[in-house]
Amino acid sequence: MGKGHKKSNKSKSKTTNFKQQNRQNEKKRQQETRQKQGLKPCDEGEINLKFHAFDTWFFRESRPHDAAGASELSSLFPPPIRTLAGALRTYIGDAMGIDWKTLHCENSDFDFEKSLGNAEHLGELALNGAWIVYNGQRLYPAPLYLMQKDKDTGKGKYIKRLQAGKSVRCDLGFVRLPEMPKDCIGYKGMEKYWVNTAGLRACLDGNVPAENQLIAIDDLFSHEPRLGIARDNEKRAVIKGQLYQTQHIRLKDDVHIEVQAKNVGADVLAVLSTEQQPAVLRFGGEGRMAGVEACGEVEQLPFTQVKKSTFTLHFITPADFNGQMFPDAFNTTEREGQTIWHGELNGVRFSIEAAVIGKAHREGGWDMQKHQPRAVKSYIPAGSTWFCRLDNTEDYPQLDEALHGQCIGMDSAYGRGQILIGQWSDTDNQ
Repeated sequence: MGKGHKKSNKSKSKTTNFKQQNRQNEKKRQQETRQKQGLKPCDEGEINLKFHAFDTWFFRESRPHDAAGASELSSLFPPPIRTLAGALRTYIGDAMGIDWKTLHCENSDFDFEKSLGNAEHLGELALNGAWIVYNGQRLYPAPLYLMQKDKDTGKGKYIKRLQAGKSVRCDLGFVRLPEMPKDCIGYKGMEKYWVNTAGLRACLDGNVPAENQLIAIDDLFSHEPRLGIARDNEKRAVIKGQLYQTQHIRLKDDVHIEVQAKNVGADVLAVLSTEQQPAVLRFGGEGRMAGVEACGEVEQLPFTQVKKSTFTLHFITPADFNGQMFPDAFNTTEREGQTIWHGELNGVRFSIEAAVIGKAHREGGWDMQKHQPRAVKSYIPAGSTWFCRLDNTEDYPQLDEALHGQCIGMDSAYGRGQILIGQWSDTDNQ
């Protein structure tokens, strides 16, 4: 019996070691998967929030319902960052028992306005996003310098990049306008496409994304028209002549929205990290339902090492330069008969020699505290790109730390104007 007992213990010991080895191997595989996906743990005071749709969503475009000629109002996508911030603040405040008239919490001394702001600012909080996530991969707006043309065989596409051409006279002066490479005819823009991380990294490297790295907007959601009526609640009747049409969006499978929250205090983290996930909140127009869950990992931004004095500056979120094309710190000047914009960002001095900027991105919104619409603002759209040249040719090692991933312009706490640095091999240096 003693020998049998010892044999049993030995066998049990081996089994325990085998299970431990399996756990270690599984942990190693998970770490390798995270590294391949570019995931990293969130820094202290940061958290990644995932918003999932339970039904359709609606984020009204900037036009009002009574706009002339407006038969149907479409929905913005991804949702405006202020909508995400408002939904998040409302959820946290309700969970903490905030009195919305005074912004004070009866059960604690938590300073809501200092930590999370009000209708005009975010307080200590800072956000990055909103990001579309498709099949586990974060998507970015396709750079507006990408142009496409269907192949003659009907299978696949040709993809080219606009390049900075020779300076020509226009309303801005003698400016290097973007142009197609020679012998490229019949190409059109790719405003309705998104690129994954690998595709954007190829763009930062000065190349074009592969076709499987491009995602059409129709692969992300579908449109659903809705018809609404105005009601007289006192009479419990319909108000004659007041009909409206909206266009909701229904997300496809494996599509959700992420936003990265920074400078988050311990009290807020405790609310967001609750075990009852996903939590349910009202989101966007008509108070549609959404689930939100907190994650301790975030996908790293694509990166390339710039080794020249020329570089591109990509916008991955809309930017606000107070209605201008470039920040106030950049002034128009002439250099060798060419109009450029010269200035400084985060201690780096450079000139903007050319730019690809799309149609203005317009956002309004609703002020729930004042019960009135917010003023409509125009933003530089995401996907816009500057073609830049450093004043000091030896400053390129500073670009990563000083500019890559930073937010510039107004409302940077909302993640406006987030930029990535890419390579630019100028083919027509003047």
